[in-house]
Amino acid sequence: MLEVADRAGLARTVKWTVGGSKALLPNILFHSSTLFTAPPYAEMSITRTAEGLRASVGEETAFILPDGINPPLSYKKEMSLEDASGAAIVRGEPDGDLRFRQEEVFVLGNAFELRRDARAFAATVAALRNAIGYNRLIYAPGIMEPSNLALLVYMGVDLVDSSLLVYQGSRGRLLLPEGVMNASDAEWMSSEDGAVQHNLDAAWKELQLVRHMIRTGRLRELAENRAHSTPWGVAALRLFDREHHDHQERYAPVVGPTFYANTKMALYRPDVWRFRRRIKERWSPAPHKKVLLLIPCSAKKPYFTSKSHRMFEEVLLSVPNSCAVQELIITSPLGVVPRELELFYPAAQYDIPVTGHWDGEEKAMVRDLVAHAARFGFTTVINHLVSESHLVADVVDAIETAGESTTARDSLDRLREALMQACGDVEKASRAQDRVEMLRSIARYQFGPGSGVLLDDATVVGKYPYLKVMDGKVQLAMLTPERGMLSLTMEGAERIVGHGLGWVEMGDFDLSGSLFAVGVQDADPGLRPGDEAVLLRNGEVEGVGVAVMSGAEMADSRRGEAVKVRHKRRRK
Repeated sequence: MLEVADRAGLARTVKWTVGGSKALLPNILFHSSTLFTAPPYAEMSITRTAEGLRASVGEETAFILPDGINPPLSYKKEMSLEDASGAAIVRGEPDGDLRFRQEEVFVLGNAFELRRDARAFAATVAALRNAIGYNRLIYAPGIMEPSNLALLVYMGVDLVDSSLLVYQGSRGRLLLPEGVMNASDAEWMSSEDGAVQHNLDAAWKELQLVRHMIRTGRLRELAENRAHSTPWGVAALRLFDREHHDHQERYAPVVGPTFYANTKMALYRPDVWRFRRRIKERWSPAPHKKVLLLIPCSAKKPYFTSKSHRMFEEVLLSVPNSCAVQELIITSPLGVVPRELELFYPAAQYDIPVTGHWDGEEKAMVRDLVAHAARFGFTTVINHLVSESHLVADVVDAIETAGESTTARDSLDRLREALMQACGDVEKASRAQDRVEMLRSIARYQFGPGSGVLLDDATVVGKYPYLKVMDGKVQLAMLTPERGMLSLTMEGAERIVGHGLGWVEMGDFDLSGSLFAVGVQDADPGLRPGDEAVLLRNGEVEGVGVAVMSGAEMADSRRGEAVKVRHKRRRK
């Protein structure tokens, strides 16, 4: 029996119950023999018996595999599916749905050979997960080292084993999270310590770190850092990102913790790539925004709390009709962030090393998004950038106002002068109208293009960033920096059902608290963890809350909290 405890995209911690024993996954099956016994901290083990390789959770048998499950070069053969006791052995990419199978464990029988081919490994793991669904386990034998454990788990592997640790240790090789070294070169090792024991200990410590990063939502960072330990790791993650983005994004949350975008691979994180894609698919400036202002990002997030952006705001407030200005923040790895979207994840959570140097992919990303924004017909573009200025010079015809520093007094004076001229030449917009259109833009980005109807005939009250959407005396939604998203009331949900709001069809029963997966009949495949979700009961709105699972997981699960309910219909 499986129960997901924590989620980090495709990776998760799972409470696995086998008979009377329990284990927390991801986990390591430690091979145990007369030559090398399983270490005392092992929670799971695998031993050779007359029946085959017996995998155990505590004293309970989880499954039994035949000897020799890694025939050479088997990945070059056609897909095959072999029955084992309590498990199924899969070789090659599954070409159909395997959810009808009763086994909880699916063994990637050719995992060891796939170490030679990063593209084939990424494709096979993705295909296997799609075939078996979210609530089955993937075991990849013979492939784990401390340096790739985080990456394997990130890609969706739940179980690994110690066979490669023992093999490499017996050859005098020490396996570290940072790579491999010869035991003879390790002056820090005492003569009593064996290479095999070192490798087992290193993998166990790495497993604890991997579990912690899953719980805190930061496994992707660890996977990026560890991938650089080997060429195979870099290739596997790059290919997994570029060729299986949709597979990852389906489970990637829309909320999360602060993280570091320290590697080039961060450009292709599923949550970062999704942000850029949604800018092009869902964002458009309000009709009264006629002046496009390009400004740099800040180290402090959200941007409006930083010293530099407060200075920009002072300039804008001193300019009549500044509501006509659309601020566009230039940054990596997100490309551009419209001011009204600065609270959204990951715009308010990322941190990057600032060097002033941009590589080719970053330049292309920024130019593409700035060009997209410029297509909306702004009358004037003002470029208040320094090191980033050359990125947009050949994309838009802009007035440059920054000197050597964007916050120097003379630079701010030039900015004010340019804004005075540009804003004076366009139709005046009221601040009340501007606030409504800002929330309309947020709704469109969060839910989809049609959800702007949430703001029809509505007013916005409160002080930014704590804003409420009101229809007379009825509250429809609220924006807060804690989530960075619009939180809907029942009335707000009813207004935008069918306009992009993710739905969950529940059974015909009364809610007493959260909605659990067992009560879900169907779910919008577009739902992501952290999304607003409306609960439908017999076609009517029954409640609204926050999705804990993705829509794909809800439809595939029978256990666990699916939606944390905020409001529900009151029934007499």
